[in-house]
Amino acid sequence: MTRLLKSKAAPRAEDTPRRSSKKERTRQEIYRSAMRLFAESDYDKVTIEEICSAAGIAKATFFLHFPGKSALIAAFNEEVTRSLAERLAGYEGSAEEELLLLVSVLRDAWELNAPVMHKMLSDFLDQPALVSKAALVNESVLDLVTRIVERGQKRGEFTTGCPPEMAAIALVAAWSAFTAWWLQNPESDTDEINRGLLEFQLNGLRKKT
Repeated sequence: MTRLLKSKAAPRAEDTPRRSSKKERTRQEIYRSAMRLFAESDYDKVTIEEICSAAGIAKATFFLHFPGKSALIAAFNEEVTRSLAERLAGYEGSAEEELLLLVSVLRDAWELNAPVMHKMLSDFLDQPALVSKAALVNESVLDLVTRIVERGQKRGEFTTGCPPEMAAIALVAAWSAFTAWWLQNPESDTDEINRGLLEFQLNGLRKKT
């Protein structure tokens, strides 16, 4: 008699969003548990084991979402950009104003969490293969900036000579460099510098005649 082999049932289409949603909830719980611990104690003293205990997960689950403690910067950026994307959904200002709002919101969020972010950023910048890691950390910011630039180009506010993805990379790379500089100059007037940096990025160095 030929034995019939039972094959695993293929996952239903409706299961995929559910799994994705659960994964996202776990990721956010890890991030929020970590930030609570960082606020209560020193960033350097909080261990991954303590974060896992607070989030109610196994250590292996932590590493499924983050390669290390400093990679939580990605979740920080994701939370800020998610909130901002919701605010921009009904925004009627120009694309330049949207970019200014993005820079302002990111700056306020970083400064509100300055003690933790200084140490987390220092830890992150002290890694090998930083360029590839930085791309992942800034993924949510890049996505939002790309959409803003694309809208600006469609409305005729920005030139179309540069693809929105490349323009976003240039903008975010400059902001990332400024963030690293801010780490060494925490007393600087970040609002004025951010506005000046965006003005330069949008208009360049060449004096208009």
